[in-house]
Amino acid sequence: MKPFTRVLSAFAVGILLQGGVYLYLDQYMFAPTTEFNVAGASKDDTKNFPDVKEGTKYVSYDRQFMAVVTENSLKIYKANESKPTTIDLKGRSISYFNWMPDRNYAIMGLYDSRDVVMARLNADDPEHEVDTKLEDLPKGSKIVDAAYSEATNVVYMKVKVQEHVYRIYRTDANYDTRRVYMQATDIGHIGVFYDEDNFFYDNVKTGDIFMFNGIEGGWRVINPPGRFRLIGVDTDKTIYIARVDEDNNALTVYTGKLGVGFKPVYKYNHPTTFNELKLSDVKDIIKNGSEETKKVTEDDTSSKSSNTSDSKKKS
Repeated sequence: MKPFTRVLSAFAVGILLQGGVYLYLDQYMFAPTTEFNVAGASKDDTKNFPDVKEGTKYVSYDRQFMAVVTENSLKIYKANESKPTTIDLKGRSISYFNWMPDRNYAIMGLYDSRDVVMARLNADDPEHEVDTKLEDLPKGSKIVDAAYSEATNVVYMKVKVQEHVYRIYRTDANYDTRRVYMQATDIGHIGVFYDEDNFFYDNVKTGDIFMFNGIEGGWRVINPPGRFRLIGVDTDKTIYIARVDEDNNALTVYTGKLGVGFKPVYKYNHPTTFNELKLSDVKDIIKNGSEETKKVTEDDTSSKSSNTSDSKKKS
C-alpha cells in the first residue's frame, strides 16, 4: 500500500472510531432512560435495606440503592446487602443530596471553607464522583436545592449565599457551569421541564413566578395577578402553583401549562402553611379530594389577594 493511501486509511479509521465514541456517549452515558419517573421511589420504602438509625435515608428510583446521609458522612447501601460503601467526602460537608429521577446517579451539594461543589455520584461506582466547582461565591455559600432535566441533562442549582439571598447556577452534560441571573434573590421553589431547558422559580418577596429559558436567556412572569408560589412541575409539563396571602399561607391551588394559562382546582378550608405543601400530596388531593379542601372552578380569594398584592407592589 502506498504511504499516502495508508495515511488516508488511518485517518478514515480514526474518524470512524471518534464517531463511535461520541455515539456511545450520546446514546448511553448522557442519555436518559426511555421512561421518565420524576416521583421516583418513596423515601421510606426501605424494606430491602438494613434498618439504619442514623442519618436521612434516600432511596433510588428503582429501589436498588439507599443513601444514608448526615452533614459529614455518606453511605451507599445496595438492596439486600448489609455492608455499605462509605464515600470519602474529602473533608467536605453535605448541604444537599438527591437521586436523579430516572437513573442510579445522585446529585450532591458539597462545601468546605473554600469551595462549593456539585458532585454527580454513580451508585454502581460510588467511589468515583464527578465534581463541578461553582465559581465566585462568597464564603459560607452552599447548595440547598437542585432541579434536573432528564432529557437535556441540565441541572439548575439553588445556592444560599446568606439568609433570604440565593443564586442560581446551571450546568449541562458537558459540565459547562455558569451563574444565571434571576429576577429575584429571595428564591423559593424551583423546577424544570424534563425535556426542555425551561426553568421555573418563584420570588418569595413579591409572589411572582418566573420562567427562564436556559438556551435563549429570556424570562417572563407566568402566574395570574396576585401573590403566588410555585409548588412544582410534573412530567406532562403541568405547572402547579398556589395563591398565597401575605404570610405565605396557601389559599387556592391552580394548575396550568405554558401558553394555556392557569385555572383553580381546589381551595383550602383554612389557610395552610405553604412550605408544608408537597407536590405528591397536592396531586393526590386533586385526584381524590380531601376533608381539608374544596374543589373550585373559580377563585373567590383572587380579588382580595390581587388587591393586597397590587398595593404592596406599589408601596
